[in-house]
This record gives sequence, structure tokens and C-alpha cells, in this order.
Amino acid sequence: MPSPMSYGVTERTTGVDELDLAVEEIEIRGYAVIDSGLSAAELEDYRRRLDAIYANQLEEVGGAENMVRINDANVTRCPLAYDAGFLDLAVHPKVLEIARRLLGENFVLMMQNGVTNPPAQEHFQSRWHRDLNYQHWVCSRPLALHALFCLDPFAPETGGTWMLPGTHFVEGFPSDAYVTRHQIPISAPPGAVVVGNAMLYHRAGENRSNQTRRAVNHVIGRPFLAQQLDLPRMLAGRWSDDPFLSKYLGYRWNPKPTVVDWRRDRLTESSR
Repeated sequence: MPSPMSYGVTERTTGVDELDLAVEEIEIRGYAVIDSGLSAAELEDYRRRLDAIYANQLEEVGGAENMVRINDANVTRCPLAYDAGFLDLAVHPKVLEIARRLLGENFVLMMQNGVTNPPAQEHFQSRWHRDLNYQHWVCSRPLALHALFCLDPFAPETGGTWMLPGTHFVEGFPSDAYVTRHQIPISAPPGAVVVGNAMLYHRAGENRSNQTRRAVNHVIGRPFLAQQLDLPRMLAGRWSDDPFLSKYLGYRWNPKPTVVDWRRDRLTESSR
């Protein structure tokens, strides 16, 4: 396709592949949709395993009514700590490459959450929010990204995510009139990944269909941002000896209890 004609333009972005375009879309409108390449069988397996982990977490907290009390119903926290197979989503090559292009070489997995949106049930995530909650300021470069793996169809009738494009550039939440006019629903097939600036306002939609909509979200940020949960403690050393995962999962950035521990970690790194 020929380049669009222009005049007075002395600088322009040139993209060469799918991820170049995704990065450009994230930088300008705040989000992009890419294909994960997951097969139908893999997606079905992730659905089954996510449901099983959530059932386990219901037992941990004393039942569904307690989840409702703390506004955490239908949210599966940190599935990779319960099932190592979910690490494969967190280290998906396309997602990590987008993170490198936007955040640099050092970034950390701040959280991984499964989000289940059953039919005809209100979800707490249907409220507008940023994935860096309570922040009313903006930054010239992305601080964090979200990567939402769609396990079921995303569409307005299934409660797919709604976006407010460009709101990663503004400090406050827009007016009701602006939201009504400019909110956009995401339509994406199972296996798609919605990758966006974590400061972009978004929300889950209302599931008016007869099927459950599931997704697995990741927030990947610069290392000075705190993880939602203490992943190194939850993982109890798993993957800590891997040079990349020790940083990505937070072992490298977790506060050390003493000066001696801090220095020993660096001595270990220097010997690799």
C-alpha cells in the first residue's frame, strides 16, 4: 500500500511489522489488539484451568459471599502461582517484545488476574478505572502496560472491554457527556490480546449473552512500581535462578531485608 500523501511533514514514524504498528497504536490511542496464536484447544484448556483455580480461591476465602463483600467476585488472583501453565501467558513473546519497545529492558510483572464475566451479573470491573488505580497525573512515557488475553469472544453483548482512547494523556476522568460520546467497545476473537497503556481508562461491559466471558490480564511495569502481591514469596523460589524471570517476576527488585542480602544478590548476579 502506498504511503498517504502529505506536505509540510519532515518527521514521520515508519513501521515494518505487526508489533511496530501495535506500539504506535498504544502510544497514540492507548491500546492495540494483537493475535496470540493460541489454538482452540489451548484456549479451552485455559478456560477450564482458570475456573478450577477460582473454585479453589473461593474455598480459601470462605465462599462466594466473602468475595462479594470485598468486591472481588469473579476475579482469579495470580493464577500462575497456582498453575505454572499460566506463566506461558505472562511471558508471551509478542507481549514481552512490546514491553521491551515501550518500557526498555527492565520491567516487572506487577499482577496477573483472571477476569470472569458471567451472564447477567454485575462485575466490579465494569466501573471505569486505570490499571494504575487512583493516579491523576500523566507521564511522557508509559509507566506500565496491560495485556488482556481474551479466552472467550469479546463483543458488546458478551461484556467485552470498553476503552476511552487517548485518556492516558489526561490527568482527570472525563465528563459524563464525553464518556458517552467517545467510549469504544472492543470486539476481538478468542486468542486476541488487548495490550494498552495502563493509564488508559477502561471498563468491562455488561454481559447480555448466554455465555461466560473470561480473560487473563497482566500489568507489566517499570521496576520502581510495586507488585500487587508479593510474587517472590508466593512462588517460594520457583524460577528465581532464571536470569530473565528472576527480574520479571520480582525477585531482582523485591526489597532486601538487610544490606548483606542486597550485596549477596549482586555478587550472585555478577558471577552469572
